[in-house]
Amino acid sequence: MDPVNFNPEAIRGWIGSFGTLGPVVYVLLYAVNTVTLLPPIGILSLTAGLAFGPLVGCVAIMAGATLGTSATFVISRRLGRGFVERRLKGRFKSLDDRLERRGFQTVFFFRMVPLVHYEPLNYLSGLSPISFREYAAATFLGLIPGAAAAAFLGDALLTPFSTRFFLVVGAYALYTVVVLAVSSTITRRSDHAAV
Repeated sequence: MDPVNFNPEAIRGWIGSFGTLGPVVYVLLYAVNTVTLLPPIGILSLTAGLAFGPLVGCVAIMAGATLGTSATFVISRRLGRGFVERRLKGRFKSLDDRLERRGFQTVFFFRMVPLVHYEPLNYLSGLSPISFREYAAATFLGLIPGAAAAAFLGDALLTPFSTRFFLVVGAYALYTVVVLAVSSTITRRSDHAAV
């Protein structure tokens, strides 16, 4: 794919060129992107909707995310804090502290809000007391709405400025605001109860 022609039709055409292997290629690409901390995972999430439509796109995002986040958790837990801190260069201290205090809740809510600390969360979770089972459950449950939203939004990009496009964008924005508000409220209550 020519990076100069990075547009919805070009993306869909490039993934479509793999034929029936397109979804497999996408899932592997998504997993590799998650492990390597390459540029924003959000662009790749939108691509699923562009290439496969909202339903298959959502499944492809979930599969790639599950594979990639599981791999980063295991890598982080095996290689330890020194490895992770070198990768993240000492950033995201507040996220690290949150994971230490409320692992499941933190993973779940950050998964519910796509594009927020996605990659660092994967690595820092492996250093927290959270078990792999809790991490996997929080990740899977938290990713469902965001994966669906990204897939529908990606699909809507094929008809920009249409009524459907604005409805999807509006619903996505409302979803993000609600999740952030709920997360903030629960965090404040938890902090108050801990005092």
